[in-house]
Amino acid sequence: MPRLRLPRIVFFGRTAEEYARIWKLSLADLAGLRILDCPCGPASFIGACHDAGIDAIGVDPMMAFTVEEMRRTGLKDIEDTMAAIESSDAGLASSDPETWTAEKHQALEHFLVDFRRHGPGGDADDGRYVAASLPNLPFADQSFDMAFSAHLLFSYASVENGGLVESSKALDLAFHLDAVTELARVTRQELRLFPAVIMASDEGGPHPWVDPIRDRLRSLGFEVRMESSDYDEGLTTSNALLIASRGAVED
Repeated sequence: MPRLRLPRIVFFGRTAEEYARIWKLSLADLAGLRILDCPCGPASFIGACHDAGIDAIGVDPMMAFTVEEMRRTGLKDIEDTMAAIESSDAGLASSDPETWTAEKHQALEHFLVDFRRHGPGGDADDGRYVAASLPNLPFADQSFDMAFSAHLLFSYASVENGGLVESSKALDLAFHLDAVTELARVTRQELRLFPAVIMASDEGGPHPWVDPIRDRLRSLGFEVRMESSDYDEGLTTSNALLIASRGAVED
């Protein structure tokens, strides 16, 4: 069977419980902080943060679309992603695809309910969802205490560079460096990126662009370390989490 490949960047979300495992942080750990999730996708995390009294902003270009457009896209992308996994040698295809797929539908529905009310044009729009995309974010420097970015960088590099898509639709190294520079610009304390690994079940290991991204973040005043995430989708042989902490936080 071939390795996992995706036809495009998919609109695909995770539950707040999955977020806690990805980032090794509970909602309680985020109390009193301002949080950025970029790209947020159709995840339940932003709604869960606000339910817990946490100031969190979700950024994604899909936030410019209607609820029904996002529902159609989200459902189609879950279907297409599962089909790609099932036709590949990715470990998830032989583990528990039913539960994993159900979590993605759950995240999508929770997101849509929250977006319908609190997104642009909703009757309780509070600015928690913003239509924008890397590497250009509409926020002032150090607007957020912590920033999260999952399943975009590294994942959507080309197959040849350890990612999931063909070269013509991939995000190149220049984009990655611009994106982390922008995420660093708006981050006051800590930036977390996941998964910083080669997206192949038969290879695994750190993504080849970890080193240049680490160097860029260090040049911007961040200390960088790698940790193993608690989240395991079964798609890779490792689940490296890149954590960049600003060396000197300004008051």
